[in-house]
Amino acid sequence: MHPDEMFTGANFMARISVADKNDLFVQLCRQVATLPQVRNSAIDYDRILSAIREREAQSSTAIGNGVILPHARIDGLDGLAVVVATLQTPLSGEEAIDRQPLDIACLLLIPAGKPMEGLKFMARFANFVQMPELRGELMKASSPEAMFSQLSNLGQSSRKAVLAGDIMSPCSFSLAADMPLTRATTLMAQHRTPIAPVLDGRRLLGQIACSNLFTLGIPDFFSQLKSVGFIRFFDPFEKYFSIEARSKVGQVMNTDYCTFHEDATLIEIVFAISILKYPQVYIVNQENELLGIIDQTLLLERIINL
Repeated sequence: MHPDEMFTGANFMARISVADKNDLFVQLCRQVATLPQVRNSAIDYDRILSAIREREAQSSTAIGNGVILPHARIDGLDGLAVVVATLQTPLSGEEAIDRQPLDIACLLLIPAGKPMEGLKFMARFANFVQMPELRGELMKASSPEAMFSQLSNLGQSSRKAVLAGDIMSPCSFSLAADMPLTRATTLMAQHRTPIAPVLDGRRLLGQIACSNLFTLGIPDFFSQLKSVGFIRFFDPFEKYFSIEARSKVGQVMNTDYCTFHEDATLIEIVFAISILKYPQVYIVNQENELLGIIDQTLLLERIINL
């Protein structure tokens, strides 16, 4: 299907009432099953709903900013199939990274053999709803036709590559350089995160990682050992606690971190994480201000498990 033909009024549902997330999926799946590319592929409603529920069970598709993007890869599908809906009453966004209530839903069915087409569309849609004025106009639309006029150009894209800015996640937790290390480790435990960026305002200074903290009390020669059996009763944390008690984050943070700009390609990100073994990479602007983060989990969620 040509991009210009992707959208009609049938792709949009304005101000629908839903009882819960499951009810939302039911309504979206019924609508998407009526689209020509779905009917022509002989894909029925039950199969679609089952695929959407199966994908959602892996991890929530709430992407933040009040948006949920349920999607599934479907064998035999003839082109992308999209339904966008605005909700009359928002649903709980507890599973989203920012926990913002959900008021926009976009259901996307992706041909099984063309996952990158789906990823590119998801990136364009996410970028669109992050623009306050455009998002506001979409929420004010009272009919499918009005929504169509706002979103019809989403079916068009001249860019072929998936970039870092398309898949990065906003930073939801950071530390300050002058924060006591004891406070920082407490916050990291509360957020259940093994690594956190250190910021001065928005500017990236470094990172604190559990793996680095664990080595604070361990002598340097340990890195040369093949086994610690002969010193198995050594207490590695005795020195750590004496260091922790008097240290600030800026004194022990790691400055060996990996950054990219928004236009970095997907292969560059994958290389840094899988080959260079960076646990996460930071997306920054020219002033080294943090724009977003990509880690192994995000790659699994947005690329491998698309």
